[in-house]
Order: sequence, then structure tokens, then C-alpha cells
Amino acid sequence: MVSIPKEVLDLLAEGDAVKSIATVDKSGQPHAITAGSIGALDDKTMMISQVLAHRTYENAEENKKVAFLVTKGLKSYSIDAVLRETVSSGPLLDGVNQKLAAMHLVAQKVLLFDVIAVYQQGANHDAGKKIA
Repeated sequence: MVSIPKEVLDLLAEGDAVKSIATVDKSGQPHAITAGSIGALDDKTMMISQVLAHRTYENAEENKKVAFLVTKGLKSYSIDAVLRETVSSGPLLDGVNQKLAAMHLVAQKVLLFDVIAVYQQGANHDAGKKIA
């Protein structure tokens, strides 16, 4: 496991940053979505709430490996991660649902991922460089 650098955590916390997740199903078919519930639980853990995108969650539970992308303007980072656990009840899910209530949405569960690598993907000469 690696730590997500501060500049990446800061970008993940920005409300107007675009956050996406890519998964692969058991036959190797890729699937990618943008989701507002993607974030960092801490500097070693990525998370996404299961609200609507059932295929993404099925793929993550089958294959375990995912890639996140967070972008705003010319800043962009990719985060490789592996599914650690699925949370179906308790304070974490309750807290997520309190935030989602304002949008009249409910999460069924929260998926937590161990971060294994972070890459610079912005529009600059360091694109593709591993930073963690």
C-alpha cells in the first residue's frame, strides 16, 4: 500500500473535480464511469458509494483491481487500487447517506480500496510518471 500525495488528496476533495473509476468484468470487458461519490477515506484508502452504477460494483467485487482518475483543468492523477472490503452498514455508510440525502439519493454500500500506485496524468511533461 502507498500513501496518496497531498496534492492528489486536495484535488479529490474539490467539489468541481471530475472523478472516474474504471473496472473490468470477468471476461475482460472494461467499464468506466464518472461518479460524485468517489473520494479518499484517508491517504491510503479510496472509496466509492454504491448508489446507481451496479455494473461498476459487480466488476469491482469480481475482479478487485480498479483505476480511479481525478481531473480538474490541466491537473490529473490516476490511482490504482484493489478492493479491500465492502461496507453494508455502520457509521461510514450512515455518514455517506447523510450527505447523499440532500440529493435524494441513498447508497446501499460503500466500497473501500487499498491504494497501490498513484500517477501524474496532467497535461505536462511528467504525464505517466509514478508519484507514489
